[in-house]
Amino acid sequence: MARSWRLLVGFGGFGAVLTFLFSIGSNTVTTTLIRSFYAFVAFLALAVAIQILLTVLLKPSGLPKESPEDERGSVLDLSTPSDDSQLTDLMKGQWSGEPARPADFQPLQPAKLVSLDNVNTDDMVQAVRHMKDE
Repeated sequence: MARSWRLLVGFGGFGAVLTFLFSIGSNTVTTTLIRSFYAFVAFLALAVAIQILLTVLLKPSGLPKESPEDERGSVLDLSTPSDDSQLTDLMKGQWSGEPARPADFQPLQPAKLVSLDNVNTDDMVQAVRHMKDE
């Protein structure tokens, strides 16, 4: 808190000095001092407004409230998921060296893919014609 008011007064002083330097050449000393005082008040008010705005905008609102020190560490969640049998089966398969697959797993068998080992020239010609039309 001590650093906060020093920063605010420093910002107000910066505005007052800046106004004094720009105003001293074209005004009398009393007018320059009055305007510097008004600039100090205006810059101070601006700094306070910015500080309040940033405090409200940057305040984390979703953080849980801190518990008292005597309650820290007293709550521990030791629950585990109920469907860990699949994980156990996968781990057993890795230990034995065989790839473990879930019971409902079936590898893909795409019917439309053609390998380049046994190429049918008619299929190739149709594919090139089809790509040419697009």
